[in-house]
Amino acid sequence: MSKRASFKKCTHLFLIGIGTLILTLSFSQASFSETVRGVTDTTVKIGMIADMTGPIASVTAILGEATRNYTRYINDRGGIHGRKVISLVEDDHYSIPLGIAAFKKLVFKDGVFALMGPYHTASIKSLFGQMEKLKIPNIAFLPQPSMVNPIKRYMFTTGEFYDDDFGVIFEYIMNELKPKDMKIAFVTFDGESGKEVFDSLKKWTQFFNYKDPIQREIIPMGAMEASSQVMSIKRKEITHILLHHSVSGGALLLRELRKFGLKTPVFADLLSCSEDTVKLAGDASKNYIGAHGASSWYDDTPGMKNVREITLKYHPGTDKPWRSKYYTAGWIVMTLLHEGMARAGKNLTPDSFVQALESIKDFDTQGLCGSVTFSPTDHKGFSSVKLFKADPGSGKLVPITDWRNPPKFNE
Repeated sequence: MSKRASFKKCTHLFLIGIGTLILTLSFSQASFSETVRGVTDTTVKIGMIADMTGPIASVTAILGEATRNYTRYINDRGGIHGRKVISLVEDDHYSIPLGIAAFKKLVFKDGVFALMGPYHTASIKSLFGQMEKLKIPNIAFLPQPSMVNPIKRYMFTTGEFYDDDFGVIFEYIMNELKPKDMKIAFVTFDGESGKEVFDSLKKWTQFFNYKDPIQREIIPMGAMEASSQVMSIKRKEITHILLHHSVSGGALLLRELRKFGLKTPVFADLLSCSEDTVKLAGDASKNYIGAHGASSWYDDTPGMKNVREITLKYHPGTDKPWRSKYYTAGWIVMTLLHEGMARAGKNLTPDSFVQALESIKDFDTQGLCGSVTFSPTDHKGFSSVKLFKADPGSGKLVPITDWRNPPKFNE
């Protein structure tokens, strides 16, 4: 073979090789672009990060139970567009390092499509950038404005804010109780959410023209006694206590108030508005009123009847002790997650899921909560709450209002 023929043959083979490489890369790229993290033809993976064993496990662990039971219910009905849901729950022990580690595991090792949480304010804030960059939808019961304001494309909250709770509480105190010479104390823990709520309270005092400064008392998470804080409340002649604390922290405050002979009414946001607070505090919870956007396990609404029926099918004989409102809150999250994936259709991607959620308007949960609406400019589910008064005799939180929205500043 001549050198010229040999050169032509080599050139021809080289071009064929280049062409094959280009086609291979093209098909690989096409295949990669069609692959959605956590989604196959038969399954979709979702992940949850919450405190299962740490200081606020009494609030958040029940969210994991709701997630598992709802997942089982959906899968028994055939899944979502033929895909079975795989739900993975990670315990962050209410710790920032563990929360970030759980995020990395669920996203990079397990490859989940969407997340719920972490339910730790500082943890989730530190992950906002990663969730945006990696296009990870996050839909959770996160009651703080900073979660969705300013709006973040892949972040959705499924309930009211602490701010809404205290707006309704302030309106109830001012317009219905109409106290004279009111002195307010705010009891909380030393954490990110407590600081945000304190700013919210200052806003509501201005709205309702309350002039005196709010006295702030800190009870650390996991504290075993609060004598000094309660003595301070007594010394300052506080007439109304506003509470943002865990179930155990709220129950501790109520018991300490009773020990010192104080009948000061306590008005709490959703964080401690749980039947567990009534159970732990006993008769000391008599003057406790809490705000919450989710219905109680024992409420007589179509939605709650359905929740009980499904749950007890999988766990017969567990009607009591009652599951807390956070079980309902977890069910609401899963209901909306399911609704979003169902509306997105078979072609499920992070962006199609976001667009589907943003199409939800006046969604009726049959009494689990108020109606739910999302939009491209509003990723907060609802603002409506009820006020519940503790009934130590029955152990229940009895509603004393219907669903209410907080006052609007532009009215």
